Amino acid sequence: MTDVLATKPYIDPSRTALLVIDMQKGFCDPESRMEKAGIGTANQRAALPRILELVELCRGYGMPILWSQQIHYPEDVTRRRRSIPSHIDKQKWAPCLRGTWEVDFVDEVTEVLRPEDIIVEKHRASVFFETTLDTKLRMLGIEQIIISGCNTDFCVETTIRDGYYRDLDVIVVRECVAGPRKQFHEDTLAKVETYFGAVVTLDELPSVVISPEAVEASA
Repeated sequence: MTDVLATKPYIDPSRTALLVIDMQKGFCDPESRMEKAGIGTANQRAALPRILELVELCRGYGMPILWSQQIHYPEDVTRRRRSIPSHIDKQKWAPCLRGTWEVDFVDEVTEVLRPEDIIVEKHRASVFFETTLDTKLRMLGIEQIIISGCNTDFCVETTIRDGYYRDLDVIVVRECVAGPRKQFHEDTLAKVETYFGAVVTLDELPSVVISPEAVEASA
């Protein structure tokens, strides 16, 4: 846990949402293009049980649950306009192509989705970039956001940065983010602790959530 925050609770459930990033078959399934390209999906699958625990914990606090869903378009001409190839062009394949099974959430996520949950479709790394996320958070009165999902060093990190630049408090749950490259994953967590927010473990999270009585007393 970030030392400066270790002394008292700082997460107000009444103004906090949980965002689960891209827990889709294209990033987690052993039959995905990502796995077959040799990048790997095992770390993402390994994080899934803890992510589901986090979802239930946040539901218990009454927090809104938002899920991002990456969808790449095969006919995306904006990428082809680049003089320097995009990451998609460099690797010569794209995960989660529109119309394929890879865009679907993993089965374990589908089983826990609720009608009140919010799904945010995105087409770039950040969940904030040209999506409805920012508007939805403001409509819900959200000022703090708990981040989970994959991949830590890319979609998760760009979303963290964009949230921070929108003056949101950003909290990352260590066991609930994952990516195929361990060093990149650890580097992102170090940057969050240094610059962008707080990193806590799932076990630590309840200790930094302000009790309903304390929230009411401060109102």
